[in-house]
Amino acid sequence: MKGLDQLFVIAWMLFGILVTPLLFIACDFWAGTRKAKIRKEKIRSDKWQRTYAKIARYYNALLALMVVDIMHIAGAWYLNNYYEWRIPMFPIITLLGALGVAAIEIKSIFEKAGDKVRHEVEQVATLAAEIAKNKADPEEIARAVVAFINKDQDAGKGGGT
Repeated sequence: MKGLDQLFVIAWMLFGILVTPLLFIACDFWAGTRKAKIRKEKIRSDKWQRTYAKIARYYNALLALMVVDIMHIAGAWYLNNYYEWRIPMFPIITLLGALGVAAIEIKSIFEKAGDKVRHEVEQVATLAAEIAKNKADPEEIARAVVAFINKDQDAGKGGGT
């Protein structure tokens, strides 16, 4: 049955498309650890946790896109085999999602280690300015420090190593 062979090939294509983001995430993790070594930072377990969270976010989206592709492919398969229509059966939506993940990870891989350090220095300078502005009021200084710490923790949850 030619139709089932087509579905088998499509299943392997989907498998390949879904494995590819793992390779990009691994490359980004490797690049992130290299950049951390350049900055002489200690590699901590929270970086692993952020990577796991990133994998979960990406695959939640990719699996939803795959369901849409499966609906499209199932309909196309049925129409092609029983009504002789010629609708292409290709997981294009999942492929586009995987390409989006690849673009994000490639950008992260090529981000310079110095850019992250520069961003952190800018954050500390902003905190120092806030403290200097409120140097007479210890309560305002405490609020500024807490806001800075909370902002830094929220930014850390965003992904990337």
